[in-house]
Amino acid sequence: MRKLPGQSGITKKITSKIAARNRSRFGQLVDNNLKSIIKSINYQKNVEVEVVSFSSSNDYSEQVLSILSFLRYLGKPLSWTIYSDGSHTYKQKKQISIDTDFVTIKSIDWDELVTLEDLCNSDIKPYHKYILDYAKNHAFGKRLFYYLNHPINRPTLFIDSDILFYEKANLFDVLIKEEPKANGWFMPDIEWGCLDSRYKAIYSQQTYQVNAGLMFVLKKFDNYKKSLDFYKVLDGKYEYFSEQTIINILLKDNCFMPLNPKKFILDTGDQFDFSYLHNPKQMAIRHYTGPVRHKMWQNDYKWHLGL
Repeated sequence: MRKLPGQSGITKKITSKIAARNRSRFGQLVDNNLKSIIKSINYQKNVEVEVVSFSSSNDYSEQVLSILSFLRYLGKPLSWTIYSDGSHTYKQKKQISIDTDFVTIKSIDWDELVTLEDLCNSDIKPYHKYILDYAKNHAFGKRLFYYLNHPINRPTLFIDSDILFYEKANLFDVLIKEEPKANGWFMPDIEWGCLDSRYKAIYSQQTYQVNAGLMFVLKKFDNYKKSLDFYKVLDGKYEYFSEQTIINILLKDNCFMPLNPKKFILDTGDQFDFSYLHNPKQMAIRHYTGPVRHKMWQNDYKWHLGL
């Protein structure tokens, strides 16, 4: 059906207002009784996976809903480490540690930090000055430092806080058990181009460009040099997709495989609609990036959790 002029914008304004109301209600519910929400999920399974995410105080509601959706559709992970940009409140840190026994929030006082040399693992230590400068100037630089230094001792899922899990999330079990095993998996971006301009000036269009929002690492990285050398190309001038470019190089250089984009959804096609393009029963995950963030909250949290 053809839309009337301006209909798309009006629809997005309405759905965004609905989303803001639902998000506020969820935040209040979490503040008052997160433990009861976790209990209502009644998860039965433990999952031999570590989860790592990076977020801020402003993303706390999204982060909590992401954790709840993992519990609902996969089970309890071995651990969930939230690396903070430093803005999480004492209340948030205390609540998540008391109401769960597997989530911890970690952070560094970046304002006081003079060097990262002693905090970097051996593979990235030679680049510590570049890494510190990026982290001091951009939140994504902080995320990249945390992700590159997180120890890989077992299957580890790195995800953005705006990713939710759904009924087909059991595909992660398949990826872990599959033989021969891949080194790891990544979510492909929806189109070519979301990379640093200096990278695109060198390389022609590629298939399955990496989206940094999700990477499933099954073994320690073997090759760091090519990706970390791109820090030098940046020369202290950072673009929005500079970090994603380094991750793109890293995962491609370590032979990671793209996930099925029909199950691992990164799509903005329904941002101007009341309806959803994707059914929770058919998805493994959905990444609710900026243009569709309101779709994450357009329905009550119970809709996402199937409660």
